Amino acid sequence: MPITRALNMRCIDAKIIRGGSSKGVFLDIRDLPEAGPERDEVVLGVFGSPDRRQIDGLGGADKLTSKVAVMGPPTRDDCDIDYLFGQVNTELPRIDWSSNCGNISSGAALYGALEGVGQDMGDHFIINVHQVNTGRKLVTRVPVENGSAQVDGDFAIGGVPGTGARIDVDFGEFAGSALGGEVLPTGNACDTIEVPGIGSIDVSIVDMANLHIFVRASDIGLPTDQSIYDLQADVELVGRLEAVRKAVAAHIGFITGPNADEELKVSMNPLIFAVAPPCDYVSNNGTLVKASDYDLFSRSLSRFEFSKAYPGSGAAGTSVAAGIPGNLAADAAGDIGQSNGVFAIRVGHPGGVLEVAAEVDTSAGIKVSKALIGRTARLLMEGKAYFK
Repeated sequence: MPITRALNMRCIDAKIIRGGSSKGVFLDIRDLPEAGPERDEVVLGVFGSPDRRQIDGLGGADKLTSKVAVMGPPTRDDCDIDYLFGQVNTELPRIDWSSNCGNISSGAALYGALEGVGQDMGDHFIINVHQVNTGRKLVTRVPVENGSAQVDGDFAIGGVPGTGARIDVDFGEFAGSALGGEVLPTGNACDTIEVPGIGSIDVSIVDMANLHIFVRASDIGLPTDQSIYDLQADVELVGRLEAVRKAVAAHIGFITGPNADEELKVSMNPLIFAVAPPCDYVSNNGTLVKASDYDLFSRSLSRFEFSKAYPGSGAAGTSVAAGIPGNLAADAAGDIGQSNGVFAIRVGHPGGVLEVAAEVDTSAGIKVSKALIGRTARLLMEGKAYFK
């Protein structure tokens, strides 16, 4: 139903869905104005942005919960539903429509199941989701119970309490999706670049589901035994990571010019990951994660803020990076069977451990066939969002 007026306010139909370790407001594209300032104004009003608390809207005052998914009929012939992602800024009246969110992608799959689209296989739906930001296809599997999307299950993901039914999301088609080129934008598994105020530093740049930068935790001075909250409080550490992020964005011509600082505060891309070999650490909920429980230590940052869990797109990018010889992520993970082409990697992140199944062929260039993550998702609210 299009935007209407009631109770001296405007209102729009909305769903709130937790997808993976993120949460988003889901809107129907048919209810919204055309893409542009008018649509942005509606979304910002629904979220209560710009305001770091988002107290006057549905935003959750955190980058993991200030996300919008615009859903609609498929505009790609081989897909069942369209999903356009927007990262709603809390400090600026801006929305980043250029990136993708892997966690919210599982919410898009659930949304499709709630709408009854896709192929009904009896005990599950196969839903092909057109990820509009990138033009790529997500292949998803949503379990079914009593004719509806299954809610209860025994699958747990880091950063989300309890367990739920597993939703599979495969990013196999997303190689080079951010820039429209190759998985390695520079053609190298590892580059050495000059970063103002830091000097020379090794980086691995990977274009897979989003644009990712990998650095050694030791090179950037990130301690592996500190909580994500202590890391966030380290202003100098955050500044160093953002300096690398800015230098890489300029190095590849992604974000440059006099407005680069503001654009980097708006754009999720590039995301930066500080990686290291496995070590014992304590997760956000106080659980000891042992080095033997996982393959790669990683902490993710974008727009001056560490992720309290792990980006779904980052999981896809990390798995592919781990399959490329000479990549910093592969060096830190060591031998986890990448030479077989098909492998699984367990990433230790602040919320716990995340596993990704990947298929990467590096015999002639880099060919990605699979980057599959398991997520859970749940419908939290369905009704009308009121805004001024």
